[in-house]
Amino acid sequence: MATTTTDTAARWAWLRAKTPTLREMIYLNSGFQGPMSEPIAEAMTAWLDRELREGPTSRPLLAARRELSQQYREAVAKMLGADADEIAITDNTTDGINMVTSGMSVEAGDGIVTSGIEHASGIVPSYYLRERRGADLHIVPIGSDDSPGTMVEAFGRAIDSRTSLVLISGISYSTGQRLPVADIVALAHREAPQSIVLIDGAQTGGHEPLDMHASGVDAYAIPMHKWMSGPGGLGALYVRRDRITDLEPAAVGGHAAASFDFEGGFTPNRESIQKFELTTVSGVLLAGGLATVQQYLDSGPQNVWDRARTLNQYAEARIAGIPGVTISSPRTEATRSGLFAFRAEGIEAALLAAHLWLDAKIVCRSVRETACLRLSLHAYNNEDDIDAVARSVERALTSGVHPEAAASLPVRATPEP
Repeated sequence: MATTTTDTAARWAWLRAKTPTLREMIYLNSGFQGPMSEPIAEAMTAWLDRELREGPTSRPLLAARRELSQQYREAVAKMLGADADEIAITDNTTDGINMVTSGMSVEAGDGIVTSGIEHASGIVPSYYLRERRGADLHIVPIGSDDSPGTMVEAFGRAIDSRTSLVLISGISYSTGQRLPVADIVALAHREAPQSIVLIDGAQTGGHEPLDMHASGVDAYAIPMHKWMSGPGGLGALYVRRDRITDLEPAAVGGHAAASFDFEGGFTPNRESIQKFELTTVSGVLLAGGLATVQQYLDSGPQNVWDRARTLNQYAEARIAGIPGVTISSPRTEATRSGLFAFRAEGIEAALLAAHLWLDAKIVCRSVRETACLRLSLHAYNNEDDIDAVARSVERALTSGVHPEAAASLPVRATPEP
């Protein structure tokens, strides 16, 4: 049965009411880290209370934690359109990306293809494959107004028979545009059948409906703490079953051994994706992660995606009309996402983000690479949130930014997550 508008409106009202952060401020930054709901926090607290009572390594709790790990894999697999034995538990997206880039075979002269709209977690591992292994790095230029066809053509000029890896974002954190992943996967596998297509899913997991098997992608890394609005320090990596043996774990522990003894006998584990996992995973995080995935599935991935893009359309209509504002994120349906980005004439993006917080308790972020302000529009947000942004931007343009905005800017020595 199709979900009605009334049903989804009630779901978003429930989610908003169950997320304490949203009672205190206007939160538009799930692309950085999403606000946790009470049910997720309660699941984590319940597990911690159980550890306090029963002891973390009592037989019942050890068995429960093993079961929790499997439940988490199964829930993530359901969310991703994959099988549980294709899912590794990770710390975050970057962890998953590095499992692949550090574990694949790359030789001097092999091609690495990425794009000019990647997060540091994608572009820096690509550079390291060039620095450490002598790979040829090809960075495909992408414009925020490029159509899916234009993007595929651009990748077609970079991918050839020597391509070993294609590493791209499903949705760019800097431009907010959705990339035509399935088409790029098909292109790469046609031109370079041996290549691995790895997707940085930091901005897609919990945002866009995903189906690994339908897309044909080789590997996909997601976090729990961004659009999923779950705990930090937990994520997942999908590797297509027939590509697992192509990757060697760079960091190894007991899961990387099929068998061993203390007399020289050793057989590596090549078949199981759990070879990428090391030792203890926090039961508290797993409990929170399981609740996080269930909350997202209960909301309906397509419903979340539709709501986020509807809010993007509203933001475009409301904010584009402000004199002095230029929209920098995509304005076509094929590439639009829940990330909405713009610039205000004469005001540095980081300064405008500080102004929005001090002026109206609006949480968002600036993106240095594109010199824009970025709003993450999630299903728990509403049109009133966007109207508040518009009014605050209008005040900044007409009366100047908040007098304390400049002094509040942090000094950053390292890239933002």
